[in-house]
Amino acid sequence: MTVFGNVFDMKRSSTIFLLSLILALSGLRGTAAADFPPITDAERAITAVPGEPNAPAVVLFKKGEFLMAGYGLKTGSLSSSLRVEVRLKILTEEGKSNGEVSITHSDFERLHGFAGRTVLPDGRIIPVSSDAKFVRKTSRSRKTFTTALAFPAVQVGAILDYHYELWFDSIFYLDPWYFSDEYPVRYSEIVFKTPPEVAAAGWSRGPEKVKIQKQTDRNISGYVTKASAENVPSVPDDPYGPPFQDLAAQMLMLPTASGYDKLMESWPKTCELLDRHYEQVRSRDGSVARQARETAGNGSPREKAQALYRFVRDQVETGPYFGVVTSWEGSLGKNLSQHKADRAEKALLLQAMLAAVKIDSRLVWAASRDQGKIDLQLPNPAWFDTMLVLVELEGKRYYLDPSDPALGFGRLRAGYEGTPAVIFDVKKPEAIVLPATPYAQNLRRAELDLALDAKGRVAGTGTLRLTGHQAWEKIDWQDDAAKTAQAWKEWLEKRFREYQISDVKAVEDVEEEKVTVTWALAQRESETLGDEATLVPSAPLGPLAQPFVQPASSRRSAVFFDFPYREEIELRLRWPEGWKVEGMPQQKATASAIGGLTAMVDMTPGERSLVYTRRMDVNRRDLETSQQYESVRSLFGDVEKSDAQKLVLVRR
Repeated sequence: MTVFGNVFDMKRSSTIFLLSLILALSGLRGTAAADFPPITDAERAITAVPGEPNAPAVVLFKKGEFLMAGYGLKTGSLSSSLRVEVRLKILTEEGKSNGEVSITHSDFERLHGFAGRTVLPDGRIIPVSSDAKFVRKTSRSRKTFTTALAFPAVQVGAILDYHYELWFDSIFYLDPWYFSDEYPVRYSEIVFKTPPEVAAAGWSRGPEKVKIQKQTDRNISGYVTKASAENVPSVPDDPYGPPFQDLAAQMLMLPTASGYDKLMESWPKTCELLDRHYEQVRSRDGSVARQARETAGNGSPREKAQALYRFVRDQVETGPYFGVVTSWEGSLGKNLSQHKADRAEKALLLQAMLAAVKIDSRLVWAASRDQGKIDLQLPNPAWFDTMLVLVELEGKRYYLDPSDPALGFGRLRAGYEGTPAVIFDVKKPEAIVLPATPYAQNLRRAELDLALDAKGRVAGTGTLRLTGHQAWEKIDWQDDAAKTAQAWKEWLEKRFREYQISDVKAVEDVEEEKVTVTWALAQRESETLGDEATLVPSAPLGPLAQPFVQPASSRRSAVFFDFPYREEIELRLRWPEGWKVEGMPQQKATASAIGGLTAMVDMTPGERSLVYTRRMDVNRRDLETSQQYESVRSLFGDVEKSDAQKLVLVRR
């Protein structure tokens, strides 16, 4: 979302490069004049929002009008337009930092007629000038752009107005209108105008406290559906909160028929529409079959599939376009020769190469949980931001995602695990839930072997082992091995500030989804006391601070982790004759339905050594009830208290 909370999620708006009905733009109404509705006395008087007194800004209104398929034109058209109009008021000094709006557009989704102004508290009007606009190309192949516009003279009490239009060469606009924003919204509406020959299904969702009013009327030009909501609260930005889309009030209209032609009335029809594009892409396959046979070799079906997966993953660059839609101009031969393809194109390329060596596969439409929950009751292809390839080998299903170089064969990114997906089929598509990695396999384990010398200086070695999604996050996170080692060194130095870190080595294993980091550390001479040594035994994974400071009564949203996980720490410490342990962490063991903590110290009498261990489990990604919130809050509170305890040795 932009700072003003754009009326739809711009990150997914490119998914409407859609379907066989695309024609040249014709007959659209002209750009609206750069005038704005008069500011009312009530709007001028607003200084705070009831129920949200600390809101830095308020959206006074947010309006949209979508004209589908040349609505109102005598000649008819398959082109559409969306007009957006927003008014926002700055309420606090913090709100002044939000004087910029960003709009994503493209050659297909064209931006027209942007106009903006700042209205100062004294009534002066300062328009957004043309030199306040910055356009940045975001995809050369898809010809997509982001236009950012800065408002002048933004101050407390100022009102920011803007409007613009997006024009489409299609009847389809499949992203929702968001009534909600990151700020409170006094009034929001969307008006969908559809010609009489187009049938559309409405879909909406939002928090219970937001009442979406809907009304549909018929006139000589077609149908007019208006939906509105008043006094919409801001979408909370809680620590570990769920995605904006989960919490926002929203609505969309899905075209289900045009005349006698069925469109997206069901998943089979939606698959049939997109299959026309896939067949066009497949028909221009160039030398795909030859490349597949050369790459696959003569091994088992699994070995061939692995070789082809690695080729598409590593040798074909992933383009920036998200989604399951391909353009008419797509070509597997071109993707292969240029070594570049978007997510959907890479899946089609991998499927074609598998077919060339007689390995059957199926396409799967998948949606990242990070982009919000999807509703499979509505057959909307824009729910999905990636396409997987499903193969069955040796009696086991493997979901292949060749778009990410950090993913091994059959592994999924964290956001896709456990999410609803659709196995693509023009006759009988199948709704499934993608598999999930057990939380204990998403492991961060730190092992330290330290010794105290006779002078009271601590030194030793450390190892960090990452598996599962913990490893996936740190595979290919830097450009090369040298930068990776340096980044890990800096990470360690922040966690061992009293120590010198040296000899850092990092080994990444993509196929096994493992990362191993080793290092040496020695206490700085300036930090050595001589007769006392204090250690933080939870480092480098601690000390952890409580992120859930709100009681359940104040928490406005559920809890959402990137993935469930386990953390383990094992510290082995030895000390010389003449020293003793004066203080150490207390044992702790807690467990609940959402995870647990164990912390303990095992001392060996007479050997002047101990082993400190700490394990923390978070075994669920989504926590939706107050009881679950209090459980995770209690867990993190216990970890914070345990991590705050020090290990102290003193000279006798």
